[in-house]
Amino acid sequence: MSYLVNRALVATSLCAATLLGSTAVQAQSPQEESSPTKYLRVSRDKDNKPETLETAVVSFAPKSGAKNVTVDLVGAIHIGDEAYFDTLNRLFQDYDVVLYEMVKPKDVTPQRGSKDRQQTPLALVQRMLPSMLDLSFQVDSVDYTPENFVHADLTPTELGEAMRKRGETRMSLFIKVVKEVMQQYQEEWATGGSLSGNVSDAEILSFLTRKEGAQQLKAMIAGKLEELGPDMGLGATLDSILIVDRNEAALKVLKEQLANRKNGKPLRIAIYYGAAHMSDMASRLTKDFQMQQGDISWVQAWDITRASKRSALEGLLQLLQQPQ
Repeated sequence: MSYLVNRALVATSLCAATLLGSTAVQAQSPQEESSPTKYLRVSRDKDNKPETLETAVVSFAPKSGAKNVTVDLVGAIHIGDEAYFDTLNRLFQDYDVVLYEMVKPKDVTPQRGSKDRQQTPLALVQRMLPSMLDLSFQVDSVDYTPENFVHADLTPTELGEAMRKRGETRMSLFIKVVKEVMQQYQEEWATGGSLSGNVSDAEILSFLTRKEGAQQLKAMIAGKLEELGPDMGLGATLDSILIVDRNEAALKVLKEQLANRKNGKPLRIAIYYGAAHMSDMASRLTKDFQMQQGDISWVQAWDITRASKRSALEGLLQLLQQPQ
């Protein structure tokens, strides 16, 4: 697969993996106060071929040594195997509170597998990548209805207001994001290199029509997401709007939950947010909440070795044929 196809597919997958939630165990020894370098990792076989993509669950507790409060950062990737979301649904039952991300009106509770979201063009775009990769979409698979789930994100109105406070409009935001992406790869583009090769329509069609293509694409995306590290390559503008503003909203709700704790009662809180949010979130827990990092465990999100039931093209066509 040529570099140009790789770049285009990675750009699509990165947007999906980090933005879908915005509409979107192997134990290790305790760490130092600094946050872990990765909230996503890829396990590989002896030949260095990707086998699984995994997301981190990172535990924090008060530096004072108090044992009755824990805050776990549950890093999310918003498309995954159905078994991944089943594991998360079981995991969330063990928490007193699950703070979750989703830019939505406060009075709307997402319903698992709701068909209404399939009516909009945005919903169609959100489901394109999981359909092509034979994966499930988070909002279709996570149960948001339990009483311990608490919305901890901005509403669409609040997100728009945050943009206005930063002097952003939709057009200025678009221009800044495109500029940052171009600057990020400027040296690569300027040198020509592998970008100079031509990609034929036949090559792309072959990739999309083979069942092995979905597995190859998952392996490529998983490796790129791991390589990008904790900031996920979002750029300064998207980092401010999608990470900083929303993390501030989430930790405001966390502060309220901690303040409402009664009589020193033990409290286990999960913050279920996209992996791109977690480096900043961990820093804030350390500095603003006087917490220290503890154990890290890992949850398998993708089984990259699993054979796809269909080609990427078949998955896309099946999505397009659904009733509108």
